[in-house]
Amino acid sequence: MVKLKYIFLLIIIFTFTSKAQALDIQYGNIKGYTNTDVLIEYYGIGKKNNYICNITSLKCTSTKKTTIGKPNNQILKNLIKQELKEVNGNHAIMSKNSRFLAYYISAKEPENKRSYIIKNIKENINYKISESVSYWDLIDEYSKVFEFSPDEKTLLYLDDKDNNTSIYKVDTDNLKNNSFENIKIVTTATNIATFTFFDSSNIYYVGNTKENPYIWSLYHLDLKTGKDKIIESYVSYVDKITKVGNYLFFISQQEKGYGPEIYNTKTKKISYLKIPNINTKKNIKNEEFLKVGISNGVVMTPLSYDKTKVYPLVIWLHGGPLRQTSLGYHPYHSYGMYDAMLKLLQKNNVIVLKLDYRGSFGVGRKYSESIKESVGKGDIEDVMEATKYMKNQYKISDTYLAGNSYGGYMSLKSIVEYPDTFKGIFSINGVTDWESLLVKMQTSIFNTHFNGLPNNTNRSLYDQASIINKISNLENQRIEIIQGEADRTVPLWQATLLNGKLKDANKNVNLTTYKGEDHVFANKKNIGNVCVKLFGLLNIQADKECTK
Repeated sequence: MVKLKYIFLLIIIFTFTSKAQALDIQYGNIKGYTNTDVLIEYYGIGKKNNYICNITSLKCTSTKKTTIGKPNNQILKNLIKQELKEVNGNHAIMSKNSRFLAYYISAKEPENKRSYIIKNIKENINYKISESVSYWDLIDEYSKVFEFSPDEKTLLYLDDKDNNTSIYKVDTDNLKNNSFENIKIVTTATNIATFTFFDSSNIYYVGNTKENPYIWSLYHLDLKTGKDKIIESYVSYVDKITKVGNYLFFISQQEKGYGPEIYNTKTKKISYLKIPNINTKKNIKNEEFLKVGISNGVVMTPLSYDKTKVYPLVIWLHGGPLRQTSLGYHPYHSYGMYDAMLKLLQKNNVIVLKLDYRGSFGVGRKYSESIKESVGKGDIEDVMEATKYMKNQYKISDTYLAGNSYGGYMSLKSIVEYPDTFKGIFSINGVTDWESLLVKMQTSIFNTHFNGLPNNTNRSLYDQASIINKISNLENQRIEIIQGEADRTVPLWQATLLNGKLKDANKNVNLTTYKGEDHVFANKKNIGNVCVKLFGLLNIQADKECTK
């Protein structure tokens, strides 16, 4: 429920391995670099470790340093900062020799137009193209939109005007008439998440494909020939690509999360830093991509799965809804902890389906926009279709729903609409009443989903999304509500409101709140307790790794 460009900064995640050890994480990123050294930061639950690593030897030593070298981002001049402030510009980037500035003006209601601006700084001329946006401005969600080539002759930027997020090319030597022409770059990947110039003729980008939208890969693209090829797969689509001399640093999946990988552009070889206690092996077992109707998902079967046996099913619903689930661990730190818990369920003979319902990220703008006017209806139809499919394909005993944030809402909404289908649900910081929440928030992407704050013209959309109106449908289904008391996104009163209504109706509800926890939990003990309660929903003895 927060922007993509902020989510990846959150550091609370978990992971799972087949060995009997504590539920923990190992997510690393690049904090800075010099000519020969990089500063790497790895996160755990309640812990953080920094390392100085030599690029050529790959050896790393522990350090207390938190910065190294020059900042990666250029500092804009005061005059340019003022200009951006006046027009509400963002995603700004300057060309190498400060000849050009590029920035983005997000679409805002009621005009709903976004603009790409190129400014010739020396001549003080702006060149602009604008596009109408019928929905929330999804390009604004990306952490990077522009980049100039080192020779300043080319500008690349992201646009999803043709549904998929693609790279567009601008020739800066042919800017005229206060506008600019652009050419869409044809790529093997369907959707592009981030990119960078290596030199003026070669770029590297991270993208996925229609064949499997969960495999994000690093590609090399020769701008002269138009040919591209995959360098590495299972790459993070939320972290940037960093060029250090002849090397490219990027973040890819590892045994306990995500961490840095190195590509030598001269030798064409991939290597890993030798960081103590970090296993760079990918850990994706018994997981496969699934297409159900218009939705995508990932099915996780038990490691010793036997098609003749009966298993309980947990359907996991991510937050957002502008998010995407994952094969293996999620690149978002804040989602990794849930993947770890789901892996423990998988380890304990539970089938898990991680579902990308309508509104999800990674398969094009149209699918992301399809949640508009469909909250609590179309998304729930996707859950029911997936549930039916899983029951037809596998021998299922009982079915449970679990999710965080928007996924918590969907779990609650699904069970009040179809109580006979589910034995119980698990809502973590889930929305329980849209009307009261949005009146308090005033500005949210959900204002777009509902066509504004509650009024006479959109009353049916709020009624459609209501959980409280359908409480009477429940019998003895188990409702577990998990809530952080310091949640600034979905506040505590949302949980207590629904809990009170369910209690008054004598329904089987249990509310657990955690002091000091925000929308993303941080306390190791609390997170372990959430893991235990998730097992308890299924009446299964909690795995020892939950609290070890």
